[in-house]
Amino acid sequence: MIWILDGLLFFSLLTACYCFVGWMDARGIREIRVHSEEFLAAEENAVRCRVLPDSESRRWADRVELALYYSGIRSRFPFISVKFWMLLQCFATLWMWILLGAVRGLPAAFAGALAVPVAFAAFISILRTARFRRTQEHLLEVINLAEGFSATEEDPVSILLLCGAYISGPIGQTLRSAGQLRDRGLSSRRVLEEMKLLLEHPKWQEFIHNLNVCSMYNCDFVYVLQNSRKSTQRYLTFAREKQGVKRTARVEMGLIVVLSAVMLQAMSNLMEVSLTWLLWGSLPGKVCTVYMVVILLIFVWCLTGSGQRGSL
Repeated sequence: MIWILDGLLFFSLLTACYCFVGWMDARGIREIRVHSEEFLAAEENAVRCRVLPDSESRRWADRVELALYYSGIRSRFPFISVKFWMLLQCFATLWMWILLGAVRGLPAAFAGALAVPVAFAAFISILRTARFRRTQEHLLEVINLAEGFSATEEDPVSILLLCGAYISGPIGQTLRSAGQLRDRGLSSRRVLEEMKLLLEHPKWQEFIHNLNVCSMYNCDFVYVLQNSRKSTQRYLTFAREKQGVKRTARVEMGLIVVLSAVMLQAMSNLMEVSLTWLLWGSLPGKVCTVYMVVILLIFVWCLTGSGQRGSL
């Protein structure tokens, strides 16, 4: 009888979550009709292009949509939308609540239910960060190759298609996908706009934007590529310096944590009290413990770049 009631409760909560997610306005990746600049009044020349949510948006649904898109999950599993991702989290949370509640009790069920969204967010953040770093590894290489091929090719998409045979990682996949877009009959401008949306790195988007503008106004590709290479080199130099500062900060914070643990253990032995009482048994201990935890959280938040990838 208890299992039947748990099952009914589970499906009721799942239905409520589905209704809530269905009611939530998740804008996501949408399509708008735009006109080419050459024929603003010609309806037959209207094309369709994808529009991503603003990266500076404060809407929670927009942030989840960008995380799913730039982590590569949407490219591998196109059916995973914000609503599907939310329902998957709700399903896992409910199962964790019921299983831990039946085995370990209410406190364990509550802790498990809170851990599920954190695990989902950490998983998608790890994928997104890894893809960003793999893009950055091959960024300068593709610009150097494009600069070399620009002497024999005049179309930017043709240059990128030649580079795609020598580049691996997310950039290589994106360059090879340009051939499929070209086979569908899209213009060079449309292909470049589609490629610009595929990767999150700001220097990649700047590089594609420069190529697009250069092709629109028939500018010199060599000059644009040289400027992109110099800008990317400065960016990568600053990024390496920033990573060195973060690495030093991690080592210093690790030493501080180890020394703090040794001092607390020494105080516990001298005062002949348990370490738990020393940390949480008195008002000064509680204040110091909360203070140290807040410092560690601020430190972790600062090391993650405050949620802004690519910021220097």
